[in-house]
Amino acid sequence: MALLGIHAALPLPPESDTSLSAQLPEYVQRDVDTELRAAVGDAMRRSAFVVLVGSAASGKTRSAFEAVRAELADWRMIIPPTASDLDELVLSGLPLDHCVIWLDELARHLDSGALSLRTVHKVLAQQAGPLLVIGTMWPTDYDRISEQHSINERAPKLGGGAAAILRLATRFDIASAFTASERQRAAKISECDPRIREAIEHSTNAAIISSLACAPELIRRWEQPSDPVGAALITAAVEARLCGHPAVIPPGLLRLLAEQYLTNAQRAQAQPDWFDKALQWALHPVRGDVAALTPSARRVGELDGYQASDILTHRSARRYASRRQSPAKPWDVLVAYADRVACEVIAMFAFSSGYHDHAEAAWTRLADDGDTNAMIALGTARQDADDSEAAAAWYRRAVDAGEKEAMAPLAVALEFLGRTDEAREWIRRGAEAGVPGAMVGLGRNLEDAGDSEGARHWYEAAAAAGDHGMGMLFLGTMLRDQGDLEAACECLREAADAGRAYAEPYLQGIPVPVGVTDADLMKYQESVTRPYAEPAFLLGQIYRAQEQFEEAKTWFHRAGTLGHGEAMVNLGELLWNDDEHEMALTWFRPAAEAGSPEAMLYVGMILDESEETAEAGEWLRKAATGGFPAALGRYAIYLHEQGDQEEALEWASKAREAGDPIIDAYFAAVGGAGTAPQVRVTALEPDSLNDAINWTPLAHTCGCVAEWGWDGEHADPLSFIQWCCNMVTMECPWHATVTVADGRPPLFVWHGPEGPAFFARIASGVQAELGQRITSAIRELLAMTESGDQAGITADIPSEYRDWLESNGYNVAEAWLNKRLTDLVLNRLA
Repeated sequence: MALLGIHAALPLPPESDTSLSAQLPEYVQRDVDTELRAAVGDAMRRSAFVVLVGSAASGKTRSAFEAVRAELADWRMIIPPTASDLDELVLSGLPLDHCVIWLDELARHLDSGALSLRTVHKVLAQQAGPLLVIGTMWPTDYDRISEQHSINERAPKLGGGAAAILRLATRFDIASAFTASERQRAAKISECDPRIREAIEHSTNAAIISSLACAPELIRRWEQPSDPVGAALITAAVEARLCGHPAVIPPGLLRLLAEQYLTNAQRAQAQPDWFDKALQWALHPVRGDVAALTPSARRVGELDGYQASDILTHRSARRYASRRQSPAKPWDVLVAYADRVACEVIAMFAFSSGYHDHAEAAWTRLADDGDTNAMIALGTARQDADDSEAAAAWYRRAVDAGEKEAMAPLAVALEFLGRTDEAREWIRRGAEAGVPGAMVGLGRNLEDAGDSEGARHWYEAAAAAGDHGMGMLFLGTMLRDQGDLEAACECLREAADAGRAYAEPYLQGIPVPVGVTDADLMKYQESVTRPYAEPAFLLGQIYRAQEQFEEAKTWFHRAGTLGHGEAMVNLGELLWNDDEHEMALTWFRPAAEAGSPEAMLYVGMILDESEETAEAGEWLRKAATGGFPAALGRYAIYLHEQGDQEEALEWASKAREAGDPIIDAYFAAVGGAGTAPQVRVTALEPDSLNDAINWTPLAHTCGCVAEWGWDGEHADPLSFIQWCCNMVTMECPWHATVTVADGRPPLFVWHGPEGPAFFARIASGVQAELGQRITSAIRELLAMTESGDQAGITADIPSEYRDWLESNGYNVAEAWLNKRLTDLVLNRLA
C-alpha cells in the first residue's frame, strides 16, 4: 500500500477478526464514489484521465485505489517512479492497453517539467486499446500549477505545459471530513473493524480519516517533541517542500536545511552525530508504520532522500496560508544547494506563488550555469518589473549563448529603451533565423512603412512557423483596413482556430487563488489570452457591422470564452437586443467585474428588472461614476424610483450635459417636482418651425395625441424610432410637466448634444386620428416582440421579400419588425 501512496493506518489489534486486512482498515464509501467509479469504469470504452484533489489524509488515494479495484480489477497497474520513466515507457512502444497508470502526488511529476503535454496526449491516444491515467493532488498544488502558465506562455520551454495537462483530466474533490451519510456508514463498519471504531472515538469535526492515519499522534510528536533537534529536522523537511522543493529531500541537503532551524544553544551543544540521532528520532514510527519522516528510494539499496509526512506538510501549509506568508529560512539554502532539476522546480514554484525575488535568485544560479531558458525567464521577469535595461541584458546573454528565441523579446526591450534602430535590427535577424515572434514584428514594421507585400510575406511566414495565429491575426487586420473583408475574414478565422487551440486550455476551470478578486482574475485571464482571442473578436465586429448577428454571436462567444472583455460586452448586447436578458447577464457580469462601465450599466438594468434593487443600484452607480454617458441618466431614473429626488436631479443634469436623449423624456413623463429644468420650452409658435422637421403623431397613455418631430441636422431616424417606441408608453409632455391647462405651452423642445433634436406639439383633429392608429400598431408590434410571437410579426411579409431575406442569411422576424417600426414611426403609411 505504501507503494501506491496510501497512508499507513492505526494497527489492527491482535485479537481482531482474522478476516480483516492488517494493512488496510475496512473502506468507508464516500459520497463521491458513484461518480468517481463511473468515470474510472468509463475507461473500459475509451481512455480516461482522472485526478482526485484533496488535502493530506483526506482519503483521496484510498478512494482512487478502491475505484480501480471495483471497476478495473483485472487491469495491469504501472507506477512510474518519475515523469521521465513514463516518457521512456511511452517511447518504448510497449502496449499500454488495459493498464492503469498510477500517478500518486501528480504535482511531483508536473513540477519537474519532465511530464510533457505531448506525452500525456500520446498515452491517452494509445491505439492498442483503452487505459486509465489516475492521479492525486493537494488543492494548493492544483491551484498553483493551474495558475503558473503566464511565465510559461512567454517562455514556452519552462514548465512543460503542466496547466494544460491538468485541463485534460476529470477532477474529483475529496473532502477531508466525513459528511453525515459517510459518518453513518463509518459507524456501521466500526461494529466489525476496531480501527474505525477508535478513529471515530478520537476524531473531532468528523475528521475520521486523519485519525485513522494517526494524524493526532504525528502532530503531537512534532509540536511537543521529546527531541527538539529531531523536530527541527522535520520542520526543515516540511518547509522545504512548502518552498517548492520536490517531496524527497537528499540527506546532504536536509542536513544543511536542518542547521537553519537549530537555536544557537543547539548548534553549540551539537555532537558530531547530531544529524544521525535527530534523523533516527524523526524516522521512528509514532504508531504502527506511521512516522513523521520516511525514507524514499527508486532503486533497491539506493537511498534518494527523506520525505516529510503529508499530514504535517499540509498542516504547516494552512498556517502559512492563513498569514499569507512563506517560510523564510529554507530559500537561500535551497537556491544555493538544491540539485539542478529541483532548482528549476523551485524557481517556477516561487514565481507562480508571487515570490519573485526567490524565483530570480534560482534562475540566476541556473543562468550562471549556462541555462538559456533561465536567462529568458529572468529577462521576462525584469521586463514585467519595468526594468527594460536589465531585461535586455538577460535576453542578450541568451542570444549570445545561442538561443535565437530570445531575439524577439530582446527587440521589445530595446524598443522600450528607445533604441529603435537596434530593436529593428534584432527583429530582422530573428525573423531571418525563423523566430515566429520576430517574423510578426518585422511584418508590422514593414506595414507601418507602407510595404504591404513585404508585411504579408512575413505574416504568412510566421503562420507557417507555428506562431499560434499571430501572423494571420495581423494579416487579417491589415486586409480589413484595406477593405478586403472576405480575405480578412479568412485570415482571421485561421488565426482564431490556431489561437483557440493554444489558449483555451488555460481557462477551462481555472481556480481562483486565495485573496484574488473576480476582477483581478478576469484581468489576469484577459492579459494572458487576449492576443489569441483577438481574431475571434475582430470577426465578431465585422459580422455585427454587416448585421449578420448570429454569426457575430458565434465569434464573440468564442472570444468571450477566452476571457476577452469587449467580446463579452458585444455578445451581451446582441443577446439583450434579442430579449435574452438572463443569458446576456452571464456575459455582462464578468466584464463588469473586470471594470467595464458599459457592462456595469447592463448588469444594473437586468438586476433592476429582476427586482434585485440594491445590487442593481450599486452597479448603476459604478457605471455612472465610471464615466459611461448612457449610465448617467439611467442612474438618475433609478434614484428617482427609489425616492431620492435631490440626487436624481443632480445625475439627470449630468446626463443632459452628456447628451443623454432619454432623460428629459422620462422626467417629463413621470412629472413631479423639479421637472421643468429637464424640458426646455420655446416661445416660438409651432407653425414657425422650418420644413426640415419631420412630424409623426402619437397617442399617449393620458389620451392626448402629440405630433413628434425630429430635426435631421441633430438627430437620426434610428434614435427617433427608439424615442417614439418609448413615448407610446408614457403620458404626453403636457400632462407630465404642467398641471394647469392654461399654462401648457404649445411647443416642447428636447435638446441633443449639438442642438434641438426632438419636438412635440399638440396635434390637430385629423392628425389625432392618425396618431391613434400609428400608436396602436406600434404597441401591437411591441407586444408581439415581448411575447416572442414571430408568426404575428411576419404575418404580412411578402413572400418574395421573405425569400430574399432567408437567402441572404437575415433574421426574417427581426428584419421585418425593424421595417414595420420604421414605416410606422417615420409616418410612411399615412
